[in-house]
Formats: sequence, structure tokens, C-alpha cells
Amino acid sequence: MPTLEDLATNDEIKAEYKKTFLLNLFRKMCVRMNKDPQFKTKIRKLFLETHDATQTTQIIIKRHLDYDLKPDEALQMSIWFGANLRKSSKRKAIPLDTKKALYNKQNGKCMVCGEELGADWSKIHVDHIIPWALVGDELEENYQDLCETCNECKSARTDYIFRSMLNLV
Repeated sequence: MPTLEDLATNDEIKAEYKKTFLLNLFRKMCVRMNKDPQFKTKIRKLFLETHDATQTTQIIIKRHLDYDLKPDEALQMSIWFGANLRKSSKRKAIPLDTKKALYNKQNGKCMVCGEELGADWSKIHVDHIIPWALVGDELEENYQDLCETCNECKSARTDYIFRSMLNLV
């Protein structure tokens, strides 16, 4: 079993930790926007009026969560904010050709556990990497094929992939 020091120096784990941390900040903002329609309207207005979504994101996160986003983090989160604010209330059907393209890209393996997905398309689940509840179907490259077990365990969690990398699930 790897030591904590080994994990801390693993670039793949560090990158997933950073993404999980940022997603949890973003989730907090989404929860607040969902609970308070006036707050969501205020955030939407800020994004509509801004000339720099990245800087606006930095200001919002600093003001409401007291965290200083680095420019690359703010850029990523501004993309998520944009997706959230455009999000439809209904899920789109994911075409079979998208599922097959993901299958081929992933060499027929589940992105979380690495197990073979098999050829039964009803058992291959297309998962939103960033949960649908946060960004809807608005982000390209936000899909991955998962086996039924991993998809059910992941659900709408933002930390599942990170936790699975640490063998905590």
C-alpha cells in the first residue's frame, strides 16, 4: 500500500484532488443558487454584464467562499458557471453513437474501476463526469462510460473518482 508521501507526490492524484476541491466549491455555489433564486439571478446578471468571466468568477468565489482562485482555476470554474446558468431542466438523450465513441476511446473499459464493459449496451452507463445537477448536458467532453456498479456508486458525487484512486470506495 502506498504511503501518504507517495500519494502526495503522484501528479494524477494531485490533479484529481484539485479538481475535486474546485468542484466542491462550485457545488456550494450551486446549492446556494438553487436555494435562493434572487442570488442566482444576481450571479447570472454578473456573468451577462462581465467582459472577463474568469475575473468575475474569482471575485464571486472570494466574496462568497473566501477562497482565492488561481487564474487557471477561475477559468475552469467560469466554464462550469456558464454551463450551470445555461442548464436545461431536462436531460438530453445520449445517442448510441456517442456511447460507442466513448466505448472505443476508453478501449471498452470502465473509467473508474478499469473492468471490461462487455458488449451489452444496456449495462454500459454514460456518466456525467461533472454531475448533471451542476452543469447539465452543457459541457462537451463531460461524458464517460462506466460499468453499472461504478455508475450507481458514483451517482452525483464530485469526489468519487478521487476517492476511488485512493481505494476509499
